[in-house]
Amino acid sequence: MYPKLYGWQHLTYLAIFFTIFIATIVISKYFVKSDKQKTILLKSIAILLFILIIINRISIAFRFSDPAMFIPNSYCGLTSLVLSLVVIFGKPNLKSYHFLFYMGLVGGIATMFYPDFLGQDISFWYLPTISGLLHHSVLLILCVLLIQTKWFTPSIKGWKWFPIGLSIYTLYGLLLMDIFKWESAMEINSSLIKGTPLTWWFILIVGSALLFVVLLLIEFIRQKKNKNTTKQK
Repeated sequence: MYPKLYGWQHLTYLAIFFTIFIATIVISKYFVKSDKQKTILLKSIAILLFILIIINRISIAFRFSDPAMFIPNSYCGLTSLVLSLVVIFGKPNLKSYHFLFYMGLVGGIATMFYPDFLGQDISFWYLPTISGLLHHSVLLILCVLLIQTKWFTPSIKGWKWFPIGLSIYTLYGLLLMDIFKWESAMEINSSLIKGTPLTWWFILIVGSALLFVVLLLIEFIRQKKNKNTTKQK
């Protein structure tokens, strides 16, 4: 029997993941205090993410018997690769986080609850399946820790980097399609979920608009909180 969405294997994985997720967040909150400790934690998780996405892409290339498939051709695959490298070699508050963070956070959450690749093999431990779940899981953990350690702070001023980043992703997808003659890449000519309008243009337009509203709300709450703090002083 093939693994199913919300079958016992998926539910068991979710239970284990959320246990590790909560433990990581709690431990990092109370025991990771200094900037050096935060840097070591984030870079260690980023290295793990890099290893997992490399394993995932190698397994996919073997599955399709196509070396070109080693190259990430999806939002989450490319985000796991790029964000891991940015954190490994980068520093706090880079402009790229204003794009990569949101892609990783939404992609990680969505895949935890809707991993549409579960049924690609009878075994839950099939390498493309389990490595796909693992790299999305670690991606989500890394994104949350970026916020918790204040390596990244959402702001309305950084909003522009989201549509810019998505546009670069789309150009990258077009390049892959042209070079390798693929029918689709980076949600061009396909959607994140079959039968939905979640293609590149929908995510670019609607996603950017929704993010703007959310960031505007965050900015409003932040300013109101600062005013209340000032009054109390």
